[in-house]
Amino acid sequence: MPQARGRKRPPPRRRPQRRPLRPRRRRVNGRRRLLALLILSVLAFMAISGRLIVLQVFDAGSLDQAAARQRTTVIDLPATRGRIFDRNLNDLAISIPARSVWADPRLVKDKPGTAARLAKVLGVKKATLAGRLASKGRFVYLVRRVPKARGDIVQRLNLPGVFVEGAVARRYPSGSVAAQVLGFVDIDGNGQAGIEQQYDGLLRGNAGKILLERDPQGRAIPQGRRSLEPAEPGTDLVLTIDQHLQYVTEQALFRAVRQHKAKAGSVVVMSPPTGEVLAMANVPTFDPNRITARTKAEARKNRAIADVFEPGSTNKTITAAAALQHGIVTPRTETIVPDNIPLCPEKTFRDSHSHAPELMTFADIVAKSSNVGTIMAARDLGRERLYKAELDFGYGRKSGVDLPGESPGIVRDAKSWYCTDLGTNAIGQGVAVTVLQMASVYATVANHGVLRAPTLLRGTVDARGHIAKAARKPGRRVLSARTAKSLSKILEGVVKEGGTGTQAAMEEWRVAGKTGTARKPDNVRGGYRPGAYVGSFIGYAPAEKPAVVVAVVIDEPTRGYYGGSVAAPVFREVTGTALRRLGVVPTLPAKAVR
Repeated sequence: MPQARGRKRPPPRRRPQRRPLRPRRRRVNGRRRLLALLILSVLAFMAISGRLIVLQVFDAGSLDQAAARQRTTVIDLPATRGRIFDRNLNDLAISIPARSVWADPRLVKDKPGTAARLAKVLGVKKATLAGRLASKGRFVYLVRRVPKARGDIVQRLNLPGVFVEGAVARRYPSGSVAAQVLGFVDIDGNGQAGIEQQYDGLLRGNAGKILLERDPQGRAIPQGRRSLEPAEPGTDLVLTIDQHLQYVTEQALFRAVRQHKAKAGSVVVMSPPTGEVLAMANVPTFDPNRITARTKAEARKNRAIADVFEPGSTNKTITAAAALQHGIVTPRTETIVPDNIPLCPEKTFRDSHSHAPELMTFADIVAKSSNVGTIMAARDLGRERLYKAELDFGYGRKSGVDLPGESPGIVRDAKSWYCTDLGTNAIGQGVAVTVLQMASVYATVANHGVLRAPTLLRGTVDARGHIAKAARKPGRRVLSARTAKSLSKILEGVVKEGGTGTQAAMEEWRVAGKTGTARKPDNVRGGYRPGAYVGSFIGYAPAEKPAVVVAVVIDEPTRGYYGGSVAAPVFREVTGTALRRLGVVPTLPAKAVR
C-alpha cells in the first residue's frame, strides 16, 4: 500500500481544444460574395446585352436616322420663277441668279472678325451680322438674294462656318411701270400682290434639293451619300398690258395729278371686243425693285380696282341706256327742263348752273349733263328698272378681273331706297364703283351692248416658247345693239361744241364719252366733304367702231375739279397713243387734221 501511496499519478489528459469556427464562416462569406458578384455580373451583362439589343435591333432605324440628320445636309434649289411679258413679249418681270449667305454659328471661330470681313463685301452693318452670328442655333441667314458677284466673293473668302448657296432674285426691268398690276414678291419669293400673287401657283414652279453628307467642320464627305432632285421652273405669262402704252398712261396721269394738285388718280385702258386691259395706271406708285417696310400701303394699292367712288355724271350713261332700252325716250325726245326738280318734299335737285326752263332733246340732256333732265327720265323709268340696269352693267359685284383685292362696289337694293334714291342713283350719287367697273360700263356700250369680263392674262408660254392663249369667258348681252348705237351717237355730242367734254375731242378720230364731277362723301360726319371732288372722263374711240375705252379719274383735284377740264385732256393723250399702238387708221377726213 505504501508503495501504492508513493507511486505518482499520471498527469491528467488534456482534452483537445476545439478549433475556432471563424475560418469556416470566412469561407461561407467568400462563397456568398462570389455568388453575389456573379449574379451582379450576370445582371449587368444581361442589362448591357438588353440595351445593345434595343439599340441595335429596336432603335437601330431611329438612331441611324438621327446620325444621318447630324451629318446630312439638304440644300434647297429654288425654282426659277416664271417670267412676265407684256403683250409684245417685252420683259415686265424676270428672275436672275443670286446668292444667299448663311452660317453655322457653332463653326464660326472668330465671330467679330468674320462679321467685319463680311460687312465690307455684303454692304450690311457689322453689328447686324455680329448679332446674327451670335445665334445659338445651327443655321442662320446672314443675307438673302444678294447679287451673284457678291456671293462669289464671300465664297472665295472661305470663312469657317460661312456658306453660300444659290438663289433667285426677282427684278422688274422697267421699275415702277405697271407696279400695282405686277405686284411684288417677298424674301421667300412668294407673290404678295398683283399678278405675282394672283398667278403665284403658275409662276413659282417646284423647288428642287441636293442631299449630301458633311463632316463636323461642315465640309462635304467625298464618299458620302449624295442625291439631286432638280427644280422645275415656273410658267411664263403673257399679259394684255402694252408696256409703252402703260408708260405713256402713267406719265400723263402723273402730270395731271401734279398740275391739279390732286390726291391721287387712276386710268384704265380696255379693248371693248375682248375685255383685255391694255393699261392700268395709278398715282401714287412705287418701285417693286425697292420694296421695303417703309413703302407706303397707299402707293402699293391698286386704286383702279380697290377704291370706290361716287361716279357722278358718268353714271348718267346707265340711266340713259335704260331709258332708251325701255322706250321711255329717244335721242330726239323733247322735254322742257327747268333748273331744279323737287323729287321729294324734303329734297330738290338742281342743275350745276341755274337757267330758265329750256326745251331740250334727250341727246342735249346727256351732252350738257343736266341733272334735272336725267332725273325726269329716271322718274318715268322707275326705280326697279333703274336698279336692274345698274346690276346688269356689273354694279355691286366684282368684275372678275384676274387681280386680288378687287372691291365689288356699293349699290343698295331698290326695295330699301328712300324717296331721294331714285334721283341720286340717276345722276351717280348714292352708289359707289371702281374705275374698272366704270370702264367696263362704257366698254359694254362700245361693244354693241355685250359685256366682256376684263382680263389681264393673254396667255402662257410653254417650254418650247409656244404661247397658249388664255381661255375667255363668254360675253353677256346687256343692251340691244340698236340701243348701244343710239347711245353712242348721244355720247358723241358730249365732246362736240356745246357739250361738257370738248377737251376730249381728237383730230384724227371721232370720240364718244361722258364727263363726271362728283362730291366726296364724309365717312365720319356724314354728308359730303366741303371742297372735295372727283373729276372723271370715260369714253371710247373711234366712236363708229370702238377699238379702245379709256377711263380717267382724278381724286380730289384742288386746281379745278370738273371732269371736262382735269380728266378729259388725259383721255385725249392716252387714247391717241393707244389707237396708234393698235394701228387704227384715222377716221376723220384729212382736212380736219391740222
